[in-house]
Amino acid sequence: MFQTIAAESRRLINETYTAFLQTFMGTPARPDVDSLDNLSPAIVVDQERMGANARSTVGTVTDANALLRMIFSRLGEPHVGGPQAFSFNVPSARGGGAITVERGTSRATESRSFVLVGGMCPRCEGMGSVTDFDLDELYDAGRSLNQGALRVPGYSMDGWYGRIFGGSGYFDMDKPIGEFTERELHDLLHREPTKIKVEGINLTYEGLIPKLQKTMLSKDVDTLQPHIRAFVERVVTFSPCPDCGGTRLSEAARSSKIRGASIADVCAMQISDLAAWGRDLDEPSVAPLLAALRQSLDSFVAIGLGYLSLDRPSGTLSGGE
Repeated sequence: MFQTIAAESRRLINETYTAFLQTFMGTPARPDVDSLDNLSPAIVVDQERMGANARSTVGTVTDANALLRMIFSRLGEPHVGGPQAFSFNVPSARGGGAITVERGTSRATESRSFVLVGGMCPRCEGMGSVTDFDLDELYDAGRSLNQGALRVPGYSMDGWYGRIFGGSGYFDMDKPIGEFTERELHDLLHREPTKIKVEGINLTYEGLIPKLQKTMLSKDVDTLQPHIRAFVERVVTFSPCPDCGGTRLSEAARSSKIRGASIADVCAMQISDLAAWGRDLDEPSVAPLLAALRQSLDSFVAIGLGYLSLDRPSGTLSGGE
């Protein structure tokens, strides 16, 4: 069905687009059959799992979270900000500086500042969990880096990482890690991104743990390659963030409520219950938003997914879901 009927249908549809667009769409192979006649357009709904991102939830891959954020930004009490103030993917930020303002033929320098209120929990950075690294599994304290002390897949000192570590000058590559000073160990594990030059090439050095958090822990563990997943499961312990309780949201976002429920509370509801909660809201000022939310939630229920919740990580969904 997929390699014959659906493939030919897709090929015929693709031929209706311009040659320029077809270069971006790929060309399925012609099915190994004599002929297919009167074939109507087909939409393939397979059961492959979604591409999982650690920040992705049922709510973020649909319009439901976006609609809820707008509703809470208008109806939530106390008012804490716009829709971004309820997004666990938007950090709060503030800054300032001097700007040049032109008025007619004159110029004036003024000092301006800005504040961006986001909904991201600062402790877990919107991940909902905090990580604890088992240093005994991360490296062998009795060996030096040149002796292969690191137990991280792909971090061989014979390759590029060895040149970066050695060229940084932050620690002795031939000294056992267990004998590192407090400063050397901090530079190895936690140093913030720092510009360095290695063999005439400008590079950025970063501590091992933040580097691993960006490269390995930013993805859903189940989607990693088997040897990477085995390493993460052995070295890293995940636990709910103590500051946000695993909701991913800042204290301000959790404090704003509609009829006693915060956005974290409603996202944790079973979707069938959330649909009932949405139907009970009668606020003319956000009527179009509520109508769109009800339609989206009712669609979940209609296809048998009313038992899910919007805060469910998308990586935990089965292919059928």
